[in-house]
Formats: sequence, structure tokens, C-alpha cells
Amino acid sequence: MGKVGILTEKPSAARNFATALGGMSGTFGGTEYVIVHARGHLLELKDPSSMVPAPLIDKYKSWELEHLPWNADDIRWEREIRRRVSGGKLVTDPDAKSLLKELQTVLSGCESICNAADLDPTGEGSLLGWEIVEYLGLENKKLERMEFLDETPASLRKAFTARRPVTAIAAEGDYRKADFRSKWDMLSMQFTRLATKTTGASTVLRNGRLKSAMVVIVGNGLDAHHGYLKKAFYENRFRDENGVTYTDPEVDRFENENDVPGGLVSSPVVHDGTTRKKTGPPKLMDLAGLSSLLSKKGFGAKNVLDTYQKMYEAQVVSYPRTEDKFISIEQFNELLPSVDAIAGVVGVDPAALSHRGPRTSHIKSGGAHGANRPGPNVPPSLAAVEKAYGELGREIYELLAKNYLTMLAPDYEYDQHRGHVEKYPSFVGSLNVPVVAGWKGVFSTDEEDQHNDDQPDGVTALGTVADPFVHEGFPTRPPHPTMGWLMKQLEKRNVGTGATRTSTYAEVTNNNTGKALMVEQRGKITLSAIGELNHRILPGTHIGDLTITEQVFEQMAQIEAGTGEAADYLSLVADLVRRDLETMTANAKALSGELTARMGKAGVTREAVEMIELPPELHFTHAGTVVTRAKRVFGGHRFTDTEVAALLAGQDIEIVATSAKSGKTFTCTGKLEPGVREKDGKQYPHVSFNPQFAERPPRTDLVSGVWKGKPVTFKGRGWGANEHWPGKDFTEQELEKLLAGETIEFDATSKTGKTYRAKGALAAGTYQGSKTFGFKLKFEDRNSTAGTKKRTARR
Repeated sequence: MGKVGILTEKPSAARNFATALGGMSGTFGGTEYVIVHARGHLLELKDPSSMVPAPLIDKYKSWELEHLPWNADDIRWEREIRRRVSGGKLVTDPDAKSLLKELQTVLSGCESICNAADLDPTGEGSLLGWEIVEYLGLENKKLERMEFLDETPASLRKAFTARRPVTAIAAEGDYRKADFRSKWDMLSMQFTRLATKTTGASTVLRNGRLKSAMVVIVGNGLDAHHGYLKKAFYENRFRDENGVTYTDPEVDRFENENDVPGGLVSSPVVHDGTTRKKTGPPKLMDLAGLSSLLSKKGFGAKNVLDTYQKMYEAQVVSYPRTEDKFISIEQFNELLPSVDAIAGVVGVDPAALSHRGPRTSHIKSGGAHGANRPGPNVPPSLAAVEKAYGELGREIYELLAKNYLTMLAPDYEYDQHRGHVEKYPSFVGSLNVPVVAGWKGVFSTDEEDQHNDDQPDGVTALGTVADPFVHEGFPTRPPHPTMGWLMKQLEKRNVGTGATRTSTYAEVTNNNTGKALMVEQRGKITLSAIGELNHRILPGTHIGDLTITEQVFEQMAQIEAGTGEAADYLSLVADLVRRDLETMTANAKALSGELTARMGKAGVTREAVEMIELPPELHFTHAGTVVTRAKRVFGGHRFTDTEVAALLAGQDIEIVATSAKSGKTFTCTGKLEPGVREKDGKQYPHVSFNPQFAERPPRTDLVSGVWKGKPVTFKGRGWGANEHWPGKDFTEQELEKLLAGETIEFDATSKTGKTYRAKGALAAGTYQGSKTFGFKLKFEDRNSTAGTKKRTARR
């Protein structure tokens, strides 16, 4: 058998394979191999305008609503080397380009290529590997797939031995579904254009399956929280001498305390029994749960992702972007010998970890990387973690380790005492008394520690007599949205994965480009001005419907099973866009005046530009772009219908416009003419009103010469002219002195008609931001005479 090229997803995976097989290249089980790796997705879909026939390029580049929706059948789906932002522009990632070249060299020399990328429910790993094989033109080689649940040496050796032959890339169901999802998400760019254009936003309103879901959930949550009305209700209850409360779930509630019926009397309490109850430890964490806890301490999601990645690369923690909340028995056994050392690092007594066997609630077959947990490299102390990864690294390790160790502690146990009021048996009460701290003695979050507000502290038994009282209560106020709350809402609705939720949350709260949809402060979330506008435009839309992801995942399942075709499902997106265009347009018109004004003040929206539709003879084509419209306003002047008709007929018209710079009005004559404007190295063709101004007669008041070695021109005749004085015409002798840098004097008259002795020289200056040059007075000497008294400065 020839050499097998093992294509892994990332450098760390390549290292794990090398450990399992005995090196980056060699022979294992009689099969020669070489290990290579990618660094995540090296390829991405091209821009839609680069994947359509030439006549459609402008349509797919345009953000104008008239060019939506797209026809998925127009697009020839192609991938290119991934790009990154450099100098404010998207450029080909040189690292990805170099790595692809290396992969080409190594894999071309192999008889077979084995895709050893991650195995995950979305098929993302499969897509990552096979898209590289296709791009490099190696799909005609012998192809194989390696499937493993974790990256322990035993699992990887088993997977290498059990490599599965692949007849064709397109026959791989997980590849087909992941490829479909990437194309669907590319088509979802249209929803961003819809939202941006229908609202007249001055910045991009980003939308997508997960972004829009987050905006809708947070926006609705904020509305519920701020719209809460604290309205009291009153009802009868009993309380015994130990503080235990007894309630009747069917008792009537009243708006006024005086309406609550009286007549209840004190009564003995009947003890109905005591039951020993247990609760198991919490689920293992995913990245979303970890980030949610850390957000309460002021750590942003992006920083959590970045720091966790560095810790993972050192094998201090496990793989970050897992979707699992359980681990395999192999992963459990791998970490078991290190448990006491991990406990010592985070200050947990190993004696408290008496449940050393696998829990079925936490150990399951299936999955891939397993839940987030400590890695095989146990640090010597938390101080060492902090020194290497900062305070955030310390927090990450402590939370992960303690959460993991809870499953090795006993169950939390408590006795539940139950009783009722003897004379009014429908009033029942209970008291939970802790017996065994179990896993709660190792680690417990605030949410897990929450208990009923009516539960008295330090009480170990029910009382003997209960007295009636009128209870004042309030409906529970909807919580202010937090990151943890949002992640739970998304998980409940099965929107996204833990890792994807965290990375998307980091993106929508990142305001480096001024486009953040949400603002986070110590875990609490509010919508930015952009996010609020987006929230108001989404009601009733498909992209704002939380079930859209469920629909896409159902389509992915059909495609994987071979019972559905990607092309058929992609063609349905056009109808979603068409209907969302109608809905967003209606929502935009219904925006309140207060919101519209506030958005305008915040710079989120701008007034719509009124356009004139041009007849074909006035269309302008430049570099493949066809201009079919012109602005109806020039210099603050809106062309009348009569003026528009004249302009469309190619005629000149005369208008009065306003200078945007000085604010002064001016009269000009002009007509519609084509042109090309250049900005940031790009050309923008346009058809617009081109003003023509009457030629001014040549000026006779200017003189020229050389001043300080430079040629200059300045006003030499009629200097300082006003209604009381014709101005100063400098003599030849005075001009000679001025150009020589000397000061001259002469008699002059001010604008008020007063005479004064002018003294000055040539000088450069600025006026209203523009450079000037000419004769300048020396005002400090203007009123000075030998007998002038100095004025006393007053405080």
C-alpha cells in the first residue's frame, strides 16, 4: 500500500496524531503515512458578484432593493483562499496561501488522502478537509475518511486502522449538508441589505440566522423588562413559629388588601412526612456557559475565546469549540489519574471526590471532543496559570476544573419536610434541610444556589402552630437580559451551538468598527442604537423568526440522508427575501417618530436620497457599471417637476443653490452630465447636475513678485477699499520694499470712516481654513504714540 496523507484540521490535532502514531511521518501497522494540517478553514466562498455571469455582476454588487432577491441558480459556487483585513482592505491571507502550497506539495506525493478533520454534527470538519482537496485538484486520488470521537492516542490509532474509503466527495452526506449551510448563509447576506436599505441606515444592519435571533431575543427581553408594571396582589397565607410559609395554590388573589376575606384563625401544623432527596452534579460546561459566568466578572466573550485558545494550545484545557456537554469513557479514564493534582491546584480536598466511577449522566458514547474541561497538562498552581495567561486564564481554569470535579463528588442530599395546616388542609408547606453537601461543597453557581424566598435560613424542622396573615406579593419581573440568560434562551430554542453562540456574541458586541448590535456591561446586555433599529425592523420577518435555524437544520438532515437536494432548498431563499422585503418596508414605515428622531440624532439613519430615473439615452456605463439614476437635489435645491423635465430633455437650467462650505447662496446654470469620482483608489461613475459659472473678468488689482525666494501674487491695488475710501494702490517703491520684507506706513480710512496710520508688511495666513497671502497690518503698533497711557488691567 502506498503512502497515506493524513489531513488534520489544525496544528494541535496534527501533534496528537503524531503522538498516537509515532511521529509526523513514518509507518504504523504496516502503512506508511505523513501528517499535514490546515489552520481552520483556509478557503471561503467568493463574493456573490464574482460567481455570476458578467451581465449580472452589477446587480449582485448593488445594495439597491430593486436588485433583490437573488436567483440562486445564477451563482456558480466557487471558493477562494480566505481573506483578511489589512490596511482597511480585504486581501488574500498570505499564511493560508502559503499553507495551501505546502499541502499541495506533500499531498500530491501521496497515493491516498485521508480527511482526518473533526467529526461534528454540522459536518463542518468534513467540509474543511474536502474543500481543500477539491481546491488543490486532488479529488481523483484515492480518498479516505478517518472518524474518531476524541483525540486520545487509543482513539486515533483505532481510527487510523479503521479508515473508511470514500468513493466521491459529493457522496459524503456530512460534506453535503455543511456545504449547503455555508451557501445558505452566503445567500442570507441579502437580509442585511434589506434591513440596511429599508431603514435608511447610515451603517450596515448585520443580520443572519444567529445574529438576528440574538437581536430578537434580547430586544423582546428588554421590552418585557422595561414594560414591567409592579402591581401588588394580596392573598391569605399561614406562617408557623419557625418561619415556614403555607400556601394554597388555588386561593383567590385580590388587587386591594381590604378585599381579602378574613375569618381565618391559628391552627396546629400537621407533619405529613420527611423524604430524603438527592440531586446530581450540574452538566459539564460548554464555551457558552463558561463565557456567561465570566461575563459577570467583566470578561468579554472575545477575550475569553482568545485566552482559552492559548491555554488549549498548551494543553492546559481541552478543545474550545466543542458542542458536547458530556465526555466519553476514554476521556474520563484519561483524566482520572490527574484528578487529585487538579483538585490541589484549585483548592478542592481530594477526599471530597469519593465518587470516582463514571456517572451515566456525564459519561456517554458519541460526541467528538467532549465537554470543556481541564487538559492533560496540569499546571503547578493557579498563580502559575495567572502568570502565563493573566487573571482571565486563572478564572477559566478554576471554573473548568471545579465544574469537572463536581461529577466526582457525591450527590447533594437534603431532607424535605412536608406539612399542612390542620384546620385548612389546602394550605401546605415544605422545608428542605441540607444533609450531605456533596458536589455543592466543590462548586456551585449562584443560580444553582437559588432557593425559594420563603425558605427560612437555619431552620431544621416545621413548626407546631401556623398563624394566618395577608401576603403582599408582586408578579415576577422579567429579568434584565444578560449573557447567561441569552445563552440559555438560544439553547432552549436549539439556535446555534455553544461555541458558535459565544463567537457570534463576541462579534455582535464588538464595537471596534462602530457596528456593534449589543452593548455588554458586566454581563448585562442592552441594544445599541443600531441593534434597536434592527430589532424594530425584524418583527414578522423570516430571518427574525427563531425557527429559521430549525428549518435550515432540518433541510441539512434531508440533504445528508439523500432525501433532499441542496439546490432545491437554496432556491427557496428568494421567496423568504421577497416576503421579508415587504415586511421590513412596512415595519420601517411604522417606526415611531420618537425612534426615528433618536436614530437620526445618533447618526444611525440618514434621510433617503431622492433620485430621478433617467431615460436610456442618459444612462452612463463605466467599467461595467451602468448608472440609471441621478440625485434630485443639488446644493440644497430640489429640482421642480418642470426642471426635471428640462434636465431629462438634456437642457440647461438656472438654479439658486447653497454652498455646503460657506452657507452662502449662489446662482448657476447647468445640466445632467456623466462623470467618475475617485475615492480610496476606487472609481464611482455617476450622472449628476454639473453647474457652469459665467467667466469672471480678469483681475486688475493683483500684483506679482518674489518674496523670500518664492513667487507670490497679492492684492496691490485697492487694498482695504470700503464705502469711505477707494483703497490703497501701492507705489512701485512701496511694492519693492514689501517684496524685500520691509514694513511700510501710509494713511488709511477704516470702514467706520475714521482715519488712521496703517503700518504693516507682507505675510502668509489662513482665513476660514484657507491659506491667504497679502499685506497685513501690525495692529499692536496701530494706536501707539509717545504720550499714550497704559491701561490698567482689571481682574
